Amino acid sequence: MIDILRCSHRKLHGLLTLVAAALALILMAGCAGGNYGKLERNRELDNMFLNYEVLPDHLYYISGGYGKPEAILALHSDYELENTRNLWVSVPNVDYTQMRKWIDTISPEQDYRGTNSYFAAYILDPNGKRVGAWYSIEPLTTVKFLEDNRVQVYTPNRAPEIKLNRGFVRGGFN
Repeated sequence: MIDILRCSHRKLHGLLTLVAAALALILMAGCAGGNYGKLERNRELDNMFLNYEVLPDHLYYISGGYGKPEAILALHSDYELENTRNLWVSVPNVDYTQMRKWIDTISPEQDYRGTNSYFAAYILDPNGKRVGAWYSIEPLTTVKFLEDNRVQVYTPNRAPEIKLNRGFVRGGFN
């Protein structure tokens, strides 16, 4: 009798494990779907920003203050930024002088190996095609591709620093 119960317990445990694994795969597949792009960090693009170069055929936007943006977004002119809540400010006719003002303000003599450094990344569509560039202190954002070559790019999520007994923690997490 005990052997029968052990056998039934093993089969039930195996079945539950299989069901849990199947559910996990379904959930992960659901999250992976959609028309989301990604950022691809690029050192050459870092150098382009630090040399005040402007990408040809790109429209420029900033998030944060005009004098010291939290992010600079360059989107190829084949795409339109979906900016329904006006979180990005369009900056027409960006040139070397404007880029120099921004970069010299947000990245003066910074330690590029440090964690508080701005960095550049290409914005890739779901197929891996470069459609723009991102320059920000935040290493992540959400990029969603909509119909008719419209793109939604989330602004940096700058979590406030919360002082704890052991020091500062971004966003309140250890």
